[in-house]
Amino acid sequence: MNDKLNHLKKLYEDGYRCIYYDSNKNEVFTVYLKNFEQEKSEVIEIENPQEFNEFKSYIDDLKIQ
Repeated sequence: MNDKLNHLKKLYEDGYRCIYYDSNKNEVFTVYLKNFEQEKSEVIEIENPQEFNEFKSYIDDLKIQ
């Protein structure tokens, strides 16, 4: 597992939530996260499509629980 994915999971544990994500032509994925309690935000760029798919699976699994 990559450091960025671990960082994203840590942010989720700290109360951040994905509010939007997109990608550019070069398949660089940008993930926008916000912690609504602390009014803080983070922007993470993921250059590996497989890693981005792992992140999407992670947040989809959280929605199911």
